[in-house]
Order: sequence, then C-alpha cells, then structure tokens
Amino acid sequence: MSATGTHAHDLPATLPVPDLPVSQLESLKFKANQIIESIYALQRTIEAGGNPAAMPAWPDILSKYNILLSQTHNFSNALVNPIPSRAGGSTGSAPLNIYERISLHPSVGMPDARLDADVIPLLRNQQTTDVLRVENETVRRLSEHMKSRGSVGVLGPPPPSAQPAPYMNGHGFGLAYAGFGQKQKKPEYEDVLRECAEVRGDHDRRVARAVRAVTMLREKFDWKQRVEVEVEEPEELEWDPRLGMRPHQAPVPPNEADDDIGMESADEEGDGDGDGDDKDGSSDEDDEFNVEGELVNLVGMDGLSPGVFPTSTVDPPETSNPDVRMEETL
Repeated sequence: MSATGTHAHDLPATLPVPDLPVSQLESLKFKANQIIESIYALQRTIEAGGNPAAMPAWPDILSKYNILLSQTHNFSNALVNPIPSRAGGSTGSAPLNIYERISLHPSVGMPDARLDADVIPLLRNQQTTDVLRVENETVRRLSEHMKSRGSVGVLGPPPPSAQPAPYMNGHGFGLAYAGFGQKQKKPEYEDVLRECAEVRGDHDRRVARAVRAVTMLREKFDWKQRVEVEVEEPEELEWDPRLGMRPHQAPVPPNEADDDIGMESADEEGDGDGDGDDKDGSSDEDDEFNVEGELVNLVGMDGLSPGVFPTSTVDPPETSNPDVRMEETL
C-alpha cells in the first residue's frame, strides 16, 4: 500500500512504499479494538445474560458507559491532535495532521473486481453483518410504534387504502363507506422527523416534570437532618447500658455489684432525707439506668448508647415499682 492521492491507473506498475506513521496507526487500532470490546461489554450488561426480566444494577451500567465514553474521547483526540508532520514544522505554518495525507490504494495495478475484493474490506466504510442486523431489528421494532412507521414507511410500499368497516344495523350487518377508496398519503422524511421531534418533546417534558417533583420534595423535607448521622463520643461508644461496664473491662460479680449499690444507697440516705429512694435502697439514677437498659433489650439494638436511642418514641415498659419514672433524654 502507498500513501498518496494519485489514482491507480495513472501510476507505474509498482509504487515505492513511503514512510507511514506505523506506531500511530497501531495505537489507533488498539484504541478501536478497546472501544469495540467496551461496546460488547455494555451490551451484555444491559441484556443481563438474555433474561428480559432481570434488570442490572445502575452503577454497573453507568461504569461501563463511562469507560466507553472515555475511550471514545481518547480515540477522537488521537485523530484530531496527532503528532505534527515534518512538512508543517519546517515551513513554520500551522502543523498538518499526519493522517490527512494518507490514502489507501493498491501499489500495483489490478482489475476492478480484485480492487473491490481487496480494498473495500480494508476501508470498512460499511457496517459489519452483526451491526447491520441489529440496526435493522431496532429500526423495525421502533417503526411498529410510530404513526409514520419511520424509515420503513418511507422506503417501503405505500400503505393500503382504507377498507370499509363492518357495522350492525337494524337488518343485520352492513358496511361503512366513510373514507372508502381514499388513498393514504405515503410518509416522507419530514413526517418522520416531525414525529421524532414530538417524541423527544414529550420525553423532555416528562423529565422536567420528574425533576420538578424531586425538587419540590427536596424543599419540603429537611433531608440533611434525616440522613445526617450523629458522631458519637468515644466514651459513648464504649458504654454499654445493659452491663454497666466498658467492653474492655471484666464483668463485676453479682455479689460485689450488690454491695456497691447498697453502699451508694446508704451514703445517699445519710446525706439526704431519703424521699427519692426506694424501699430496697436503690436511687432514682439507678432506676433510670435500669429502665434504659430494658429499652435497649426490647428493641434488640446492641451497642447503642442512651443518647443515641430515641427514648421519647418508645412506650415505657410496665414495672411493679411505682417510683420508677421515664424521663426524656435530651
């Protein structure tokens, strides 16, 4: 092959092969193969293995689409901004694209039949068989939902004339001749474009309506307050209200714990008048601590501190002690 714009019949029998940017062409070939593989990967993801009832996850589709978009952008930049040629750099003018001076033609003379068989497949100016088949199926499926029938209606045969519709009269069946014999107009490309514009307009209006609804909901509710997670203090994270100890500490034996409670109650009785204590010697703080521990056990949420748990939304459990009361934790 040679890189010149002269026709084959004006050339000598054999042409010298000029220096071509082989490395740049190999890079373009590699990028084109990457794009083809990404297209097939995105197609397999959308089809979900051929199961029409399965819907793939949106992040998977978005990631593969972003990869395809990035590869296409890189391929376009490689075509538009390649390494400038020497001719453009020597004259001092604007650099020339090295791909603009390359054309594909045979370096030896050959008949037209062989030219079509050897050169045309290399040009790849026509779609492959698989792409052409999928495109035809897509066009046919879309044309079934369009009034103008799309390109099928434009390129296909004209629609048949209106047929008389049967109806019921007092004497039996009859035929309605309204519009009978009138030839329907064959759609043109302008009709197809007009219908496509209507479909696009309807889609844009639905999108605007959905976005407006989301915006109204965003303004109505304080989503930041609902979603925001409170950062707990380290002491609150280590505190377990059911056991009365920290996770890294050893549990206290029951007898010693009872003795400690009794000593604290005795001290409080000596300091005060004893109005806030129960008959068994427990204080109000201990009762409140026990109630909060029971609330945590009820909901079955391990590791939550009393400050995080919304005690105001849970009904207090029934207890036989009349002095035990619920206080809302702020």
